[in-house]
Amino acid sequence: MEKFPYFEGWYLKHQADGKMIAFIPAVHAGITGEWEASVQVITGEGSWCVSYPVSECRIDKKNFRIKMGDNLFSKKGIRVNIKSKELTIQGHVSYGPFTRLKKDIMGPFRLLPFLECNHGVVSMRHRAEGTLTINGTAIEMKNGLGYIETDWGHSFPKEYVWTQCLLTGKQEGSIMLSAADVPLWGRSFFGTISAAYIGGHMYRMATYLGARITHYSESEVLVRQGKMHLKVTKLGERSFGLYAPQKGSMCRIIRESPVCRVRYQMWNGQESILDITDNCASFESVRAQRT
Repeated sequence: MEKFPYFEGWYLKHQADGKMIAFIPAVHAGITGEWEASVQVITGEGSWCVSYPVSECRIDKKNFRIKMGDNLFSKKGIRVNIKSKELTIQGHVSYGPFTRLKKDIMGPFRLLPFLECNHGVVSMRHRAEGTLTINGTAIEMKNGLGYIETDWGHSFPKEYVWTQCLLTGKQEGSIMLSAADVPLWGRSFFGTISAAYIGGHMYRMATYLGARITHYSESEVLVRQGKMHLKVTKLGERSFGLYAPQKGSMCRIIRESPVCRVRYQMWNGQESILDITDNCASFESVRAQRT
């Protein structure tokens, strides 16, 4: 196990016919060094968290294979068997080939071992086919899509915005953006990373590439990098509580809108690259407490 406090989790999103379900398997240890494991489940109807003994976890990061209890999350797909007082999920989903980034989303910041939170993109977009039965209701994944990312460190940022959307229709692809307060060497700065996979082309924007945030609020973010502009606007939401790490312990509650109406606009100079409003986007926004 890693030195504590520490957390590591994977966000596996599945989408088909306006339905969305995401799983977050994670391991975590607070300042006392007591290791725990959990799987959080998020749908358009709610969120749940199920705990597992660490002894029932097997993690192979190199080959992307996480086994937690009777649940398996891998590059080939997922097999789920979750039973709790409030939630029962059974079924499997098979994955197509992953769409990977050619370079680490963190850029040179990946070399800093002391960041409070690191981020990685496992797959921007892949096929997802199968059936999951949730509390007796079957969700058919026909021509479904998936997205996977990961976070690790000891704490989520005190202030951040994150969004992800699997684009369908004329502008097929996938987009993710994160903007967060990053403490570094006794100070902090508001940094950003984003990747947009549109029409087979990958667009990257990041602080280490010269991107800067020109506007930021709980519902809107504007990023500029040279001639590139990205604007994300949240138009509606229905949010649910999720557990997030604070010094390794999953004791912090954040709010995520898993099926949210969001508009994404991207320009390269005067050329419009993307302009789409999607009702199935995911969106999180956490503002720091002001004194």
